[in-house]
Amino acid sequence: MIRNLIAAALLIFGASTVAADMAAGIDAYKQGDYKAARLAWQPLAEAGDPAAQFNLGILYRRGLGVPADHRQAIGWFERAAVRGHTTAQYNLGLIYEQGIGTSPDRAAALRWYRRAAKKDKIKDGFGKARARAQFRLANLLLTGDSVNRSAGMYWMQQAGEGGFAEAQYRLGLAFAAGKDLARDPGASAQWFERAARQGHANAQFNLATLHETGGGLPRDEAKAAKWYRLAAEQNLAAAQISLAMLYMQGRGVQRNDREALSWYLRAAQSGAPEAHYNLGVLYEKSAALLDEQESYFWYAIAAKSGHKKAGLKLVALRAKIGEAAAAAIERRAVARKPEKRSVADKHK
Repeated sequence: MIRNLIAAALLIFGASTVAADMAAGIDAYKQGDYKAARLAWQPLAEAGDPAAQFNLGILYRRGLGVPADHRQAIGWFERAAVRGHTTAQYNLGLIYEQGIGTSPDRAAALRWYRRAAKKDKIKDGFGKARARAQFRLANLLLTGDSVNRSAGMYWMQQAGEGGFAEAQYRLGLAFAAGKDLARDPGASAQWFERAARQGHANAQFNLATLHETGGGLPRDEAKAAKWYRLAAEQNLAAAQISLAMLYMQGRGVQRNDREALSWYLRAAQSGAPEAHYNLGVLYEKSAALLDEQESYFWYAIAAKSGHKKAGLKLVALRAKIGEAAAAAIERRAVARKPEKRSVADKHK
């Protein structure tokens, strides 16, 4: 009996020591003392602690307190992964999928993603890694030489249920298209909204469009304006244009041509031809902003980008402002440097 109590006490002491050493390493890491973090974690990792093994993998992967060493990183990740560390399993999947520090290996990537994706019991902090693994697994199954669309969409749904926003957005697209899943506008709207509430800009844009058009949701232009604004604030050009149009037309918001101008100009900075054209329309038609020469300038920019309607507008306005003014504006338009399209503008 006494022997058992002593053994239990030793186990408690050992566990508390491990926790203290782990915490010391974490504190050192947060303070940027990566060498001290490694010294705290190394004995734990060598004794088989998967969290310490994973942490060493991170240090070697990023070259923190040690020279960057992909082989060492992979080795420590594998030791943690075989002991069930979900994030280590996910990291190995990503390493083998993308060939980070090693040759790409689709089979190995699938194997590690599956191990992380199938975890039933998730410790604190590992749920996101499982959802990410499910999403990456779905992507691999939906692309490449050995496509398995049913399995891919199964894991996409698992990732969506796990809260991964990109998976939720992709499910919204799938239910809208009716290709990999039966077409269901209501389900599409629900998935877009789940992703939108996590700040996914393209999901916010698509949800706003559904509210504006009444596709799968009751038509509600005020809600459309709300979601367009959230996406627009993330520099999604399509959302900026749609929000500006609502302000121009007074739908879902009070009409405000200057607010419309502000959003069109932001969209124009990302190089969106439709924003250039709409700026031309705004300066041509708005009583508050009427300026035919500025209108001509934006039509010229749009025409330079290949916008077909803009060319027709130029012909009509040239007669009003005169050939000399038109020629000067066109030189200004040609000299204007093109903008880069927004990287967030991927809704189409």
